[in-house]
Amino acid sequence: MRFLFGLLKIFTTYVLLLLLLSCSNKLPSEINENNKPSEIIKLGDEAYEKGYFERAGDYYLEVNKYFPYSVEDELGLSKAVDAYYRAKKFEDSRLAASKFLSLYPESSKAQKVLYFRSKSFCDEIDIVERDQAAARDCISSFSAFLSLYPKSGSKKEAEKSISNAREFLVGQQLNVGKYYLKRNNPAAAIRRFKKIKKTTKVSSFLPEVSYRLIESFLLLGLSSEAGSEEEYMRKKFSNSSWTDGATRLIDKSGLD
Repeated sequence: MRFLFGLLKIFTTYVLLLLLLSCSNKLPSEINENNKPSEIIKLGDEAYEKGYFERAGDYYLEVNKYFPYSVEDELGLSKAVDAYYRAKKFEDSRLAASKFLSLYPESSKAQKVLYFRSKSFCDEIDIVERDQAAARDCISSFSAFLSLYPKSGSKKEAEKSISNAREFLVGQQLNVGKYYLKRNNPAAAIRRFKKIKKTTKVSSFLPEVSYRLIESFLLLGLSSEAGSEEEYMRKKFSNSSWTDGATRLIDKSGLD
């Protein structure tokens, strides 16, 4: 009985493998000019529907390779942008997007392509090697998106992505200032915190920036500056716990 069960399991696995292979009997590398562009698109669609996004993107790009400037090329490139994005192959997605936008800037698909390109930058913000550059690219690309498509259905999401990226950059700059404080370099910290205040209009980090400024001023014995910043906090961030903390710092320092 166990033997029969084992055979059945092997047979089932074999059938599933055949079904998988049948959905794409040609690899992207096996595509050539003898294949119809519609056939290549179909292979890409089949791979996409099964969740093989990177392979789908590879298929779609083959249309551009053999049938550039065709109707299918416009479709294939736009689908490649989508597929590579979903595969988290962000650089490949952006390369396909750049090619699409240079060839078909007036296409009805251009808005979606630029959206994916912009979103790919935002999704790289948490990658250590890319974080600040990705945040700046996210802001730049989505700003261009909003300029071109001010009535887009993705407007709110684009604005939120820009806001999040800006907040991330402020947080990064704040961390640099705090690092200077830990290294007992309050003068450098002050320069960093003042720059944040000067260049940032809205951020949840601003109360802490002012608090860290007061810390830095007190370390240098700049009591007047510390008092002025605490007064600013009481007016600007009256309900913030950072303001309460700043008041305690001032009291502890003996400053009237």
